[in-house]
Amino acid sequence: MTEGFPGEVSVAIVAHNAANTLQETVDSVLASGCPAERITIVDVASTDGAPEALAAVVAGVRLRRLEVNRGPSPGRNVGIREATTPWVFLMDADVMVEPGCIQALAALLRADPTVAVGSPIVVHADRPDVIQYAGTGFHFICEAVNPWLDRPLAERGPAPLDIGAASSCALLVVREAALRAGMFDERYFIGKEDGDFTHRVVLAGYHIVELPQARVRHRSRPRSAWLFYYQIRNRWHVLLKDYQLRTVLLILPVLVLHEVLQAIVLVAKGHGVTYLKALAGLVRMLPRLPADRAAVARIRVRPDRDVLRTDAIVARGDLVGHPLVRAAQRLYEGLLRGYWRLIYPLLARS
Repeated sequence: MTEGFPGEVSVAIVAHNAANTLQETVDSVLASGCPAERITIVDVASTDGAPEALAAVVAGVRLRRLEVNRGPSPGRNVGIREATTPWVFLMDADVMVEPGCIQALAALLRADPTVAVGSPIVVHADRPDVIQYAGTGFHFICEAVNPWLDRPLAERGPAPLDIGAASSCALLVVREAALRAGMFDERYFIGKEDGDFTHRVVLAGYHIVELPQARVRHRSRPRSAWLFYYQIRNRWHVLLKDYQLRTVLLILPVLVLHEVLQAIVLVAKGHGVTYLKALAGLVRMLPRLPADRAAVARIRVRPDRDVLRTDAIVARGDLVGHPLVRAAQRLYEGLLRGYWRLIYPLLARS
């Protein structure tokens, strides 16, 4: 067992029908030295009985049940709000913590009070020498940036990195900063919910630091097509909610282009109806947009120009798998880089 588990940290594991993975996840946390009484399993309307069975055999573990499945965000918010420690290690029930991970992240937070989120390197559970998430951030058109996806862990190097967004499959979060940034948006169900939350933490003036010495193993699997609805709807809502008005106006030409290209690809792959439903879902969220934007404006310390970036965009292989499509994507990304350089001097400086 790893000694010296940080006294400032408790662990919240969000689980939904995780009978095949939850025991191993909890075992990895216990092996890290975490006392069982500082572990909370937030069960999101599971029907497989796994959380109850585990809580019965692991003395001290707290079980907190949500009766309705609204995605992982409500469970993460419960884990943050109800924590009795100043820092919370949030994790999904398909993640295993490597030894020393939480200790290394806690040391990082102690050393720099401006860091509100400590992010481990996320590797594939079946290929622990290959990265799933590292160097992540927000592209200025509100797409994910993940430059180390499926690259060797050895190439990442040991240097910490200040990043603009992080995957919430495992994060050490300063509770006070999370509350100030507005927590996870529970309307999103899934898709962009972690990017939105961590992006707002950065807008609020805090830092997210990725530490290569801290690693978790994630049982990664391909995402299903049913997520398209949420990914399309939520991306637009995040953009309209979080971005400064000048940013939205300046990037509008490439947003239109991006939306046309995305619609063409989705229709060609048989997802045209889903695309239209997602836009309709966005329209239903718009009445609250003024209040949403005001909430972000109240916490904003850093302007968009300081936190957005331009880089290779993460795209699903089933949508851009053809070599010609991939080549076209690279050309398109080059166009976006040129456009960002063009408008960057015009973006708001505060």
